[in-house]
Amino acid sequence: MNQIVIIRPKIGFGIGGAEAHAGMVAVKLLERGFRVGVVAHTVSFPEEILKKLEIYKVRWKGFGSIPKHLFFIYQVRKILSKLYNYRLISFFRYPYPSDLFILCDPIVAFLQKQKTSIFKNFSLRYKILLNLEKKALSNAKKVISLFSLGKNLIKEFYPEVYDKTLVCYRGIDFKKFNPSLKTLKMTFRKEKGFSERDFLILFVGYDIKRKGLNLLLKILPELPERVKLLVVGVEGRSNQRVVYLGKIKEVEKYYAMADLFVLPTMYDPGALATLEALATGTPVITTPYDGTSEFIKEGINGFVVERNESELKSAILKTMDLTFNPFKIYESIKNLTWDNYVDCLISQLEVL
Repeated sequence: MNQIVIIRPKIGFGIGGAEAHAGMVAVKLLERGFRVGVVAHTVSFPEEILKKLEIYKVRWKGFGSIPKHLFFIYQVRKILSKLYNYRLISFFRYPYPSDLFILCDPIVAFLQKQKTSIFKNFSLRYKILLNLEKKALSNAKKVISLFSLGKNLIKEFYPEVYDKTLVCYRGIDFKKFNPSLKTLKMTFRKEKGFSERDFLILFVGYDIKRKGLNLLLKILPELPERVKLLVVGVEGRSNQRVVYLGKIKEVEKYYAMADLFVLPTMYDPGALATLEALATGTPVITTPYDGTSEFIKEGINGFVVERNESELKSAILKTMDLTFNPFKIYESIKNLTWDNYVDCLISQLEVL
C-alpha cells in the first residue's frame, strides 16, 4: 500500500478523545514507515509530526450541525477522488467505501434504543445520522470495534455486517499514564489544595449528559462529607464538594491524586478516560455500556454497575472500604498498547 489516509473532522491531540485516538494511529503509522494522509478541518500535532504528514485541509469548521456534517462528507469525497493507490481508515460515519471503519463514536442505533431525550427533539437529525451509520458500515470492507461491546452491538443492530467486524483493542500511553505516579499522590494533592483525608472522585468527559455526570452529582450529597468530586472537561460553578476544572493539561496528575474514577456512561465504545485511570492505578466504577468494562475485575480494579442511583452509590461506598493495589490495577490492561492496536489495524489492511 502506497499511502494510508485517515479521515475525521478533527484529528490530533488536545481536542478530544476520539480525535487523539485517530492522531495516535497517524503517529504510529508514520513510525512504521507509511506515508500518511490526514483529511480534516482541524489538525493538532507537534510541529515535527506535521512536517511528516500529508494534510488535506477541509475548509469548513464545526462538527455539531447536520449541514456541516454533510458538507464535510462532500468535501472529503472530492479530495479522495483526486488521490490514487491509498488505503482509507475512517474514524467517522463516512457513507462511502472505506477499507477500515473504526467504531470510535457511539452507535446511533443503540443510543436511540436507550430512549434518551438526546434524540426526542431531533428526529430528523437522528434519521440522518442513522442513515450515515448504516451506509458507513455497509460500505466498509472491515469494521473495527475497540472492545467486545461494539462487536456485540453490531450483532444486535447490524447483523448483516457482523462477519466483517472484528476487535482491535485500543491502546493507552503508558509513558504518560502509569502507576508510578501514585507515589506522588500527596505531592499533587498539596499542590492542588486537597488533604489526605479527602476522598477524591474524578470524572473526565466533554459530553457530560451521555457520560452521566448528572447522575453522579445527584448522589453526591448522600455520600460522606469527605467525598469530593473533581470534574475535568467542562466548566461549571464549583462549591465545597464539587470542583470544575474545565479543559486542563497534565490530567495525569488528577488521576494520580484521585481515589476513584467514576464514569456512569450511557454508552462509550471504549472510554479513553477509563483506560487512563486504570493505567495510573486508580480504581474505576463504570457501566456495562463502556467498552472498557470487560477489563474490570470486581474488587480488584473497580466495579461495573447498572446506571442507577442505588447501584452507583453502593459501589462508591464499597470502594471507600477497600484497599487497591495500583500495580495490580495497571496489570489488568498492560497489554493494551498503541503498538499492539496499530499492528492489528495494519494486519487487517494487508489481507484486503
